[in-house]
Amino acid sequence: MRSILAVTVVCLFAYASGSYMTKDVKYADKLFLTKQKAILEIFQHVHQPELHTSFWEESKQFDVEQYLDHYTNKEAVQDFLRYFKHGMLPMEEIFCVHNELHREEVIALFHLFYYAKDWDTFYKTMVWARFHMNEGMFVYALTVAVLHRPDMQGIVLPAPYEIYPYYFFNDVVISKAQRYKMQGFYKMKKVNEVYTAYIPSNYTGYYVHTSPEQRLGYFTEDIGLNSYYYYFHADYPFWMGGKEFGLFKDRRGEFFLYQHQQLLARYYLERLSNDLGVIPPFSWHKAITTGYYPYLRYYNGVPFPVRDNYYSASVDKSYTVEMIEDYEHRIMEAIDYGFIVLPDGSYVNITTPEGVEYLGNLIQANGDSVNGRFYGYLEVLAKFFLGGSFKMYNEYRSIPSVLERFETAMRDPMFYQLYKRIIQTFYYRFMDTLHPYTKTELTFPGVKIETVEMDKLVTYFDKFDADITNAVDVEVFDETTMKSSDFKKFGKIAHYQGQDFVLYARMPRLNHLPFTFNLNVVSDKAQKAVVMLFVGPKYDQYGNLYGINANRENFFELDHFLVDLIPGKNVITRNSQDFSWFVKDRTTYFELYKQVMLAYNGETKFPLDMSEAHCGFPSRLMLPKGKKGGMPFQFFFMVAPYHAPKVERFTGYEEVVSCGVGSGARYVDTLPFGYPLERKIDEAEWFVPNMYYYDTMIYHKSETEVNSVVV
Repeated sequence: MRSILAVTVVCLFAYASGSYMTKDVKYADKLFLTKQKAILEIFQHVHQPELHTSFWEESKQFDVEQYLDHYTNKEAVQDFLRYFKHGMLPMEEIFCVHNELHREEVIALFHLFYYAKDWDTFYKTMVWARFHMNEGMFVYALTVAVLHRPDMQGIVLPAPYEIYPYYFFNDVVISKAQRYKMQGFYKMKKVNEVYTAYIPSNYTGYYVHTSPEQRLGYFTEDIGLNSYYYYFHADYPFWMGGKEFGLFKDRRGEFFLYQHQQLLARYYLERLSNDLGVIPPFSWHKAITTGYYPYLRYYNGVPFPVRDNYYSASVDKSYTVEMIEDYEHRIMEAIDYGFIVLPDGSYVNITTPEGVEYLGNLIQANGDSVNGRFYGYLEVLAKFFLGGSFKMYNEYRSIPSVLERFETAMRDPMFYQLYKRIIQTFYYRFMDTLHPYTKTELTFPGVKIETVEMDKLVTYFDKFDADITNAVDVEVFDETTMKSSDFKKFGKIAHYQGQDFVLYARMPRLNHLPFTFNLNVVSDKAQKAVVMLFVGPKYDQYGNLYGINANRENFFELDHFLVDLIPGKNVITRNSQDFSWFVKDRTTYFELYKQVMLAYNGETKFPLDMSEAHCGFPSRLMLPKGKKGGMPFQFFFMVAPYHAPKVERFTGYEEVVSCGVGSGARYVDTLPFGYPLERKIDEAEWFVPNMYYYDTMIYHKSETEVNSVVV
């Protein structure tokens, strides 16, 4: 449930790697609620062509071509109309943004949404597209448009696993949901006048165990984690760039590399908790040892491609391998030579720390890459090769593997093997060209961390419910025949045989008890500082103590926030629930829609805050699972001087409701992402008074054991 408590503004928190989770709150006005209600309704059962009679009637009265003057970019609209008149991706076909033809069309559709002059135009365009565009293409284009339009700040999108349950829940769960509906509420109970069912959901390894990697299914298949990755790419689409969208202002190239390095670090901590070693390497020319059986299917019934253990495609996809290796070599040469070749034959120097921005853009092959033609689409080709999908005879049709969808990519163990190769081969190769930080650069004169105190760290599995009603087809919402009292109370929720119903998938998910740390710092004067906190392993998979330099890439950043030090002793107290870039679980669609309807009808207020921000990392996954008897980990603390950013934080966007993507004002300071662990460490220069390593244990308990603890 979204918090409805007014909260005091806190000015000391900032997202270390891309967002700012303010503790402030505001309340929606009528116009906002009108938008929010429409957005929630348009995403319902997107594969049913005539679900809403009112939407269907409105769509028939709209003509994009006749409405040309209501868009700020007429050329973009005319470009879309050329695609539309020629024929775009048909309904029921599988949309994939990695498919070049699909991507051209979805960009044209995104432009149609993005360049709508006002809400009225946007609304009419959205309703029209709902009935005329391919469903997957519609969802993707509308999602990106809502996230990037300034007049949509604060709009809460339904969770992606509730819009498209097929991408997050295996076929066993989807089949059970469809049987519930077809059997007419058999064994369903009414909860608050709505038929409700809870369907047990587990991870793929529960049904078919093919590899030790599936021990980590609770992490790799976590719907919150996969949603985070999906939204990361919706915020920074690889096809989007240039001055118009301003994504380069957010250091998107560096951010891209750091995000994947952090995902690898967090994944490795989970591997250690499950007695698995380092992420294994692979070769483009040898069989892929790790298979993956997703047990997912698309709405049209086509199953996701399967990759068997010891999968080999080096013969069938030999040309793809040649292209991948060409792109790898070109990027490595750019790092080694210290410059990137531009299309006109000139060069860009990347021998400075800022060069990582150019490198990240090249690897992602995004819209701000300085030479995408020469350095290519490494990610796209690698995912096609490794995912187990195949090239279709019809280039317009595709059956993408889980690796080729941002919603599902993190489910596949090959995701981590691929990005380990990318991070090791390019990111650390570049970082190793920079000199290690010296003692002078690391020291904060006059500041010393004396001691650290921290609560006992406990993880456990609890249950979470996701609304998967969109997995089943429902009766048409005929507003003319619905009871006015019911419509006012519930709005447009799923119903069958005249009865309202909701289906939930209930799954176990990793969580942890809140914890607090006290950082005791001495300062010789009043000054601003930033505090950084990371968690990492103490020992490797063989029980050997990690060296400082060898271990630096295994630390996962937990917090990065601004403090005002006073002369003398400072006790900095921080609770895990206040960590800057973590968010709580999303409110279910059913509950969210009810709150919007109550506010829309004037019965309550609808709060807007960042507690469930789409750009935040799931707070449940803050800590690795650890072990029942305790597992040793270490926390790394650093207090560093404050370096004010060039653009004052929160400039250009409303921080209470927006992540500020493309504003250039998202970050607390100008330090490199991951500082000071991003560079090679010279241990003779490393240890300074403003650093502190804190050893601790993480205990994994059952939910019963956790609930029995007296608070």
